[in-house]
Amino acid sequence: MKKLFLLMSMIFALVLLSGCDSNSGNNKQFDKEDIVVKVTTPEIRTLERFASFSGRLEGAKDVMIFPQMPGTIEKIYVEVGDKVGVGRLLVRMADETLKQTEAQYNVARQTYDRMKALHDDSLIAPQNYDQAKAGYQAAKAGYERVLENTELRAPFAGTIVGKYFNEHDTYAPGRRGILRLAKTKRLKLPIKVATGDYPKLREGMKAHVRLDALPDTIFYGELVNLSPGADPITGLFDADIILDNSGNKLPVGVFVEADIILRSVSNALTIPRSAVISDSIVFVVESGKARRRVVQTGIVRLDIVEVTDGLAPGEVVISEGALGLKNGMAVKATGEVAQ
Repeated sequence: MKKLFLLMSMIFALVLLSGCDSNSGNNKQFDKEDIVVKVTTPEIRTLERFASFSGRLEGAKDVMIFPQMPGTIEKIYVEVGDKVGVGRLLVRMADETLKQTEAQYNVARQTYDRMKALHDDSLIAPQNYDQAKAGYQAAKAGYERVLENTELRAPFAGTIVGKYFNEHDTYAPGRRGILRLAKTKRLKLPIKVATGDYPKLREGMKAHVRLDALPDTIFYGELVNLSPGADPITGLFDADIILDNSGNKLPVGVFVEADIILRSVSNALTIPRSAVISDSIVFVVESGKARRRVVQTGIVRLDIVEVTDGLAPGEVVISEGALGLKNGMAVKATGEVAQ
């Protein structure tokens, strides 16, 4: 019985050793296998270099409507979305001050008319006429200023895009306007330009504008009003991007992002950005071997890179798995390669 047990133990040990040798052989075979890499071929496409900005859209003309003196809002004649012509009465303030200044103006005007008639007949001294005329002009200016701040009219034709007070509210200067009036067929994106970007820009450059709510739509604009001098406090330059909005797809006041096109290449040779190592090294596959290439790059985007020298169309480029490769290493390529 003991002999049988010893015999079985020896057989079991031999099976284990055989299995270990088999696994060892498999590991050696795996070490000798080629490195698997993902490959692609360069693509020809239009590529653009741009400077990015963001901000809130305004009307090409965009103003707040409010009086220069405190008072009670008596009547608001428009609502948001109304289109108004130049000179249209928008808001009327309570007219207590207006009545007083109007009475003073009427008295001064009547006095001036009498003094003028006497002056024309040489019946009064010139200084008396001059005093009456000065009093009339001052009263007239005061009345017109109060009238202007009592009857608030549209300074240009446009659309009411904001209403921030109601009738019978009290308004005081320094607060937000009562209404906001804007021209909406052309919009303006005010931007701030850093010193590093300023030399790259010039008026007339084209811009692509994007709105998060319309991710598949690009709106086209143009750079204008590029300031020749920086703000002494911020060190930034002011500029505007003007957009056509004749279809009224873009609302005033929304936050947008804009790319000003600095350079456009219509036939750029491009590869995935993941294929470039240390900014100038790529690997191509030739006869199953990885070959190191030094390239020159142009426009660099988030996911692709323009190659201006060192690579030809149709070559097989390693897009993933190049890190750690050495020149001449055997590789096994996978991926889509253009024929």
